[in-house]
Amino acid sequence: MKKKIIILILLSTALFFFKLGSFSLYDAAETTYGEFIKQMRLTGDWITFHYNGEIIFDKPPLYYWLAAIMTYIFGFTEFAIRFWAALCGALTVVATYFLGKSFYNKKVGFMSGLIVMTALQFLVQSRIAEIDILLTLLITLTFLFFWQRKYLLMYLCMALGMLVKGIIGVAIPGFAIFLFLLFRNELKKLFEMKIPIGIIIILAIGLPWYLIEWLIHGQEFLNFALGFLFLSRFQGVVSGHPGPWYYYFLALTFGFFPWSHFLPYALTRTWKERLAKPELLSLCFIIPVFIVFSVAKTKLPNYVLPIYPFLAIMVAKLWDDFLGSQEKLIKGMRGANILLLIIALLMIIGFIILGTSNYSGQYYELMPHLKLLAGVLIGGSLISVVAFFLKNYKVSFYSLPTMVFVIALILTTLTLPAVENYKGSKFLGQKVAENIQENEVIAAYEAGNRPSVVLHNVKPVIYLNSYGDVVSLFRTNKGYLFIETENYEKIKQKMLRNARIFSTKGDLTVIYYE
Repeated sequence: MKKKIIILILLSTALFFFKLGSFSLYDAAETTYGEFIKQMRLTGDWITFHYNGEIIFDKPPLYYWLAAIMTYIFGFTEFAIRFWAALCGALTVVATYFLGKSFYNKKVGFMSGLIVMTALQFLVQSRIAEIDILLTLLITLTFLFFWQRKYLLMYLCMALGMLVKGIIGVAIPGFAIFLFLLFRNELKKLFEMKIPIGIIIILAIGLPWYLIEWLIHGQEFLNFALGFLFLSRFQGVVSGHPGPWYYYFLALTFGFFPWSHFLPYALTRTWKERLAKPELLSLCFIIPVFIVFSVAKTKLPNYVLPIYPFLAIMVAKLWDDFLGSQEKLIKGMRGANILLLIIALLMIIGFIILGTSNYSGQYYELMPHLKLLAGVLIGGSLISVVAFFLKNYKVSFYSLPTMVFVIALILTTLTLPAVENYKGSKFLGQKVAENIQENEVIAAYEAGNRPSVVLHNVKPVIYLNSYGDVVSLFRTNKGYLFIETENYEKIKQKMLRNARIFSTKGDLTVIYYE
């Protein structure tokens, strides 16, 4: 057992930590959270968040607290801000191993750990400074401790989950556990779960931050806690993230790749075995989460990340059963392997459409890297399928995580360093910081959705809504204006005489007004 855990720890650490801090934070979530952490250090206020010099209500604070602590150890760097995401990713892999082992056996545990770490969405979330991977760890641990009847630790994880994403951290696992006991006609076990003590733990750990914020800010914060954190995402589209009813079918198809082609067969078998305890608990968690977030009007792929460990265990159980009784499951596994090639081709087509429509210039300049990635994607998928039909089943299985490791290596050593050439905010912000005078201002006009402009500047950024606002500000002030280069081309003929280009990088330009 120790050998398998060590292997999973080493693999996940390499996958999630390699060159973790080598690339600047990505707009918009990473840079927004980076600004929260910067302001915590500047203001000394670890309770109420600030953005661009003003108070803002956003997610609960646990991830930002943890990341801020790391900035005092490693400095205010990308590595420090992303550290806890990578660590939580590795810990979730270990937790998935123990959950799979507790459900079935060590082999399922090991394969499920390998599967979850190499699912593309999980890999991405373990390398960026977002909070969903921390929530996924805590929810996975909640189920693990429930299964092991370590109820006090279960409540502790729920309480911490409340400090990551509000009531969701308690409601989602709590509802799944209730359904599980209900369907098994075991509601009497609720009396064994020390619920009064659990409520005290959840309130003692999860409630104080909300209470303090309410005492400081009153109804404004209460509206945020009940509205923005929960109800608003079901009643309307938040932050421009809509999606059709089938959104999460697509999100899982591509996000759980290269294992998503096994999901239809694995879920079908799980449903047929739904009277068994592991299968029932899995379904009581996965189905409500999928339905609830599909009904919600605001949709993002990372919202369903907490079900990834359970999906990984399902696929691992499928493989374990298949390797033990090949003839019985061969037909379903053949269909799954054919589906793999279809999904791989759809992914490449999707990237081509997305790249040519939204990032045409960068897309063609990055073409050598993209061709290499596409080659690995198709090559790895073909090796897995061919090995399967040649009955070399271990090669078929292990070629898939190997393919993901190769893709990650190409991305971190070739593609992402090239992408840095198109990200101008950090470079330009540092250059402005080296030259700005005390009486000069920083502004942004038609600069796109770039919290990075705020993060990487040493003064609050004044956002201007029209070119008339630009003229009004810089007729009486000296300073710097951030603007997308293509938008600068539209207005350069009517620029004020005291304006000159200060610097340009990527698709962002800074104009200096003397």
